[in-house]
Amino acid sequence: MSEEKSKYVVPSVMLDEGKRAVLTHQDYGIPEFLLKEPLRNKYVVNALDVDSFVDLVNEYKEPNSKLFFDDKSIKCVVDFNSKDKAEFCEKRINLGLGFTPFYEAFTQSVGKNLGQRDFVFLLKSLFAYITAIDGKPNDNMDVIELAESLQAVKKFDCVQKNASSKISLDVEIKSGTKETIQMPKNITFTLPVYEADTEVKGKFECELFVTIDEEKFGLKLVCYTAEASRREVLGEIVSKISQKCEGVKAYKASIN
Repeated sequence: MSEEKSKYVVPSVMLDEGKRAVLTHQDYGIPEFLLKEPLRNKYVVNALDVDSFVDLVNEYKEPNSKLFFDDKSIKCVVDFNSKDKAEFCEKRINLGLGFTPFYEAFTQSVGKNLGQRDFVFLLKSLFAYITAIDGKPNDNMDVIELAESLQAVKKFDCVQKNASSKISLDVEIKSGTKETIQMPKNITFTLPVYEADTEVKGKFECELFVTIDEEKFGLKLVCYTAEASRREVLGEIVSKISQKCEGVKAYKASIN
């Protein structure tokens, strides 16, 4: 009986990593490196900026290609399913949405109580992205002068507000001289949010709250529209990509 069975080719069915049925002979298999070409075309490409992502999508797009985006990435599934036909969905072009160091420095400081040294560091780190002070265009020197004035302070005496809610600090500088420093009420930051496209910037208008407790200076930047501004930047990037990738529709959705 065993000799009779051995005369026949007995195939076996197994599941690969994608849980698809693969028909193989129970005794024979061909290593992939011996094949002249791959059995199926599949790839994952991670683009590093919007321009490269757009170029790749336009080069490889197919009739059913789709874009999917969320807060972390924008992905193109080149061989996406159609209504009538299932595809393998194994051709992927990805664009990560990492934040710029400038935006991260801003978000790490906003909404928190900052001491004298931390606030001066923030002003000097982001002075190029401070575009307005109290609604007036900033020429950078205003920020540098404010930072240097605060850096020279030895002792904070009191904080005062005038009728227009302008804040002034009565201080003693390191030389022993008494001075008054005028603090802005509002500071506007215009920042590149995503590394993938630093040309698209978000506008973040912040209100300043100043306190002096036991001769210690404290400041808090509050941005009421920070999340809305970030989402606006993301929407602008997605819109730019959609316009340049003609025929590839974008969806706000996550896909594995």
